[in-house]
Amino acid sequence: MTRRRTIALLLSAALVFAGVTTACGCQREEGVSEEDAAAQWAMGTGRLYPETVAAPPAAPRGYVPVYISHYGRHGARYMDGKGGYEAVSDVLRQASADGMLTPLGEDIWSRYSSVLPQLLGRTGELTPLGAEQHRQIAGRMARNYPRLIGRKGAKVVANSTNLERAMLSMLSFNQALLQLNPSLDITADASRTYMGRINQHSPENPKVTKEDVRWKSADAPWRPGFDRYCEGLLHPETVCGAIFKDMEYLRSLCEPVLFERKYFEVAKNLPGCPVEDCALLRAVPSDELRLLGRLENYTFYAEKSLWLGGNGRGCYLSESVLGDIIDRVPEDIAVGVRVRLRFGHDGCIMALFAMMGIEGWQSCFTDPSDAWQVWDTSRIPMAANFQMVFFAPGRSAKSPRPEDLLLLMMLNEEPLALPLQECAPGPFYRWSDFLEHYIPVLEEARAILAR
Repeated sequence: MTRRRTIALLLSAALVFAGVTTACGCQREEGVSEEDAAAQWAMGTGRLYPETVAAPPAAPRGYVPVYISHYGRHGARYMDGKGGYEAVSDVLRQASADGMLTPLGEDIWSRYSSVLPQLLGRTGELTPLGAEQHRQIAGRMARNYPRLIGRKGAKVVANSTNLERAMLSMLSFNQALLQLNPSLDITADASRTYMGRINQHSPENPKVTKEDVRWKSADAPWRPGFDRYCEGLLHPETVCGAIFKDMEYLRSLCEPVLFERKYFEVAKNLPGCPVEDCALLRAVPSDELRLLGRLENYTFYAEKSLWLGGNGRGCYLSESVLGDIIDRVPEDIAVGVRVRLRFGHDGCIMALFAMMGIEGWQSCFTDPSDAWQVWDTSRIPMAANFQMVFFAPGRSAKSPRPEDLLLLMMLNEEPLALPLQECAPGPFYRWSDFLEHYIPVLEEARAILAR
């Protein structure tokens, strides 16, 4: 890593500690209790998108919006991975039949079994709430930037990965825009030819190797260390002891630590599904909840970060996404595209932010079990998105030069700090400064991948 790059990363790392932090290492908003913030943090990428969002900062005087480059994670989904719901229900069903559930366990099983038929067979699919999240985000974008989206015949280009939940998120977003402006000229596509520039870790990316695919699989080299970490970290007797009458009985059915992990995955997924509240988290003490929240930070860190013990490729493959964003800006503005939408996945955003050195994502640890201190997956909730809004002086809005453009970058519709010098009141940056900083980052990433 170059000296200039290292200095930039260290500077941006300091930003994350400027806010108010909790015992989990996560930032919390003013007015939110530490307990509530810790619970939201523990939900990680299963956290639901905020229901209310503040208006974006106003553009500097004399500047008008000319273009938006967007990347959105799919909205709330049913549990990903085959057998997730069944892994918990099979154990609870057997224990209930054997009379080995506590009164709390029986109540949890009764509630969970009543909604189970509505969950099975929908692995990874977008939920109604997930679609609504994108409709709401689209509506706010249209209201915030009517100059771009409110014009007759305004051009919008949308692409998604070819997973159903991403495509339906794109559809929901586009439908909301069309309801507000039926004259929009929207082009939408989910072609595999574009996949590598939206999901940098997909096999459609020509730079992805067999080892890259293995690195994020169940057979990844870092998995044994993660399993040992879970065994040493969690206290299954606290969660499982509240549900089952006898821990030895539970061990005859499954490993308690594995059950606790599966149980928590189900519990944090259900709020985004159209089912009654099963209140599964009643069995999880707050201290254990904080520990469970560390696990997802570990796994994403091992796969997508600059972890010193990893190969870094999960991070540096993001050159395809950043390169596409940079290349499209002048091309789109030249042909009158007002908004470019991309719909993908959580790890894609994390890896990109790590490569870009943004607010804690760039942290370099020797041991990924330390990642939870700053690596906060709850910042990428269901329907997470970043928007890069470009502004130009009114006199040059039709054909702005790179040096004319200012950039506002937002994560989940809130201003996001970049490791650059702000050039105006509020978090605005010169696009020319962005290019000067990130073109070398792209070149460095490409050189590392080539090696």
